[in-house]
Amino acid sequence: MANAFISLKRLLYDDSAWRVEISASNGYFSGVQDFYTYPENLDALGADFYKFPQSIQDEVRFELGDRTGKWAYFVLVRAFLFDSVGHAAIEFAVDNNAMSIDHAQTSFFIRTEVAAINNLGQQLRAWVVAPDKPLIWSPHTT
Repeated sequence: MANAFISLKRLLYDDSAWRVEISASNGYFSGVQDFYTYPENLDALGADFYKFPQSIQDEVRFELGDRTGKWAYFVLVRAFLFDSVGHAAIEFAVDNNAMSIDHAQTSFFIRTEVAAINNLGQQLRAWVVAPDKPLIWSPHTT
């Protein structure tokens, strides 16, 4: 899983909402999409990642937009356990919903450990407080 990552970067925007660029790779596939959200939504996501999982069926889901074209974009980041012994993954899917040859979409999974997802939660909450540098998370805990 060399080079797998999730990165968040705050872009300039004049509002209480944030414009954020998210990029990710599982080492084989990658994608990037910008979106708008409020910092408290990202902080809540970080808190959910930090306490994940609450049960074997638990999942943490951050989803904005849709793929039907009603939104300007689609973003999905979902952490979940994929078997009964606690192996975890993060699903990453983005779609720019552009028309014609500018359309781009990707969807893939990043295998990881629960401790790394918890660490992503810690990093995300710290980044919301001080977003001057990009957050770059690795799925490895060591």
